Amino acid sequence: MKCTIGKWVGFCSGVQRAIKGAEKALEENSVIYCLGEIIHNPRVVDSLIRKGMAVVKDIEEVPDRTSFIIRSHGLEQDTVRRAEEKNLHIFDFTCPKVKSTHRLVANLRKEGYNLIIVGNPHHPEVKAIRSLSGSSAQVIERVQEVKGASFAEKNAVVVQTTFNPQSFSSIVSEVIRRTYKTLVCTTLCEETIKRQTEAVELAGKVNFMIVVGGKNSSNTKTLCNIVEGRVRVAHIEDADEIDTLGLHHVHRIGIISGASTPVEEVRKVYKKLQGYSQ
Repeated sequence: MKCTIGKWVGFCSGVQRAIKGAEKALEENSVIYCLGEIIHNPRVVDSLIRKGMAVVKDIEEVPDRTSFIIRSHGLEQDTVRRAEEKNLHIFDFTCPKVKSTHRLVANLRKEGYNLIIVGNPHHPEVKAIRSLSGSSAQVIERVQEVKGASFAEKNAVVVQTTFNPQSFSSIVSEVIRRTYKTLVCTTLCEETIKRQTEAVELAGKVNFMIVVGGKNSSNTKTLCNIVEGRVRVAHIEDADEIDTLGLHHVHRIGIISGASTPVEEVRKVYKKLQGYSQ
């Protein structure tokens, strides 16, 4: 069995920044509150909880004048304002790429554009972007949804940073076909694109692909979707799941990871697979 690890594995720069920042903040504060998981990886979140992070579901669960983290996906504006009203000490670990999208949509709104956000409407990043985009903003996740969208004289399209580029292209083409004037802003993350490109290339060289990452991670699921149809693929969170995959007769395996997966977890997967070669 030959195992190949992709070059683009482990934390992306935005996640690395958030985790390092949270760990440093926890050294100086006995408890820090976070609305939702700081990243979509259960093992990493559990580690931070043991160090003092308290994950809550509602901003009202956070006591006044305590410390509060804005996670890497960003936060809806109403919640940010409420955090300020509660005099919270805010550590903002929103991914810089997501922050860039925030500034962009705020400016586009001032210029009178009708905002169209391409992405998963239930993802926290998209919810945060939408909160800055005005009441007329619409979220489109599938090309079939374009026909039901409402357009204005001036339209602008932005996209969730971890969205599938091919799906984005298809949606944009349909939006342009149906509108008179549309400004397309490609706010996809460059690191995400590199991971997705590498996934396709590696899938063409192996018999089986393993994608390591949280089951609730959007970018990890996207990697799986991109690889599916090209080669057999399994989405696992850790090395303990390898025994369930039936890989004894697989000769070439590719290993990639989502942006919220520690590189140490990828190495554990690789090490365990080496045992199958013995």
